[in-house]
Amino acid sequence: MAKFIKNWYDLVGLESENYKLEINTNLGYGWIEPKEETEETKSNYWTHHKYLSTHTFYGKFCEGYTKLLQKFGFDVELNNWDKER
Repeated sequence: MAKFIKNWYDLVGLESENYKLEINTNLGYGWIEPKEETEETKSNYWTHHKYLSTHTFYGKFCEGYTKLLQKFGFDVELNNWDKER
């Protein structure tokens, strides 16, 4: 069962098998990065490094970022801050 992520603080310290998250809670953004840099991750940088924008928890972005994190092995579901109550 996916871990429900309410905010940036819930992402701090999360890791998947091969990736980690670098989160800036002050400014509200982050990066998916490889745990270990290799020639593959360096030569195909944008395949292995993904930016999590300040819009990560909003609207349709939220669904897209949830899928992106899952693609990188994170068993999470992001809270949509714009959802109807």
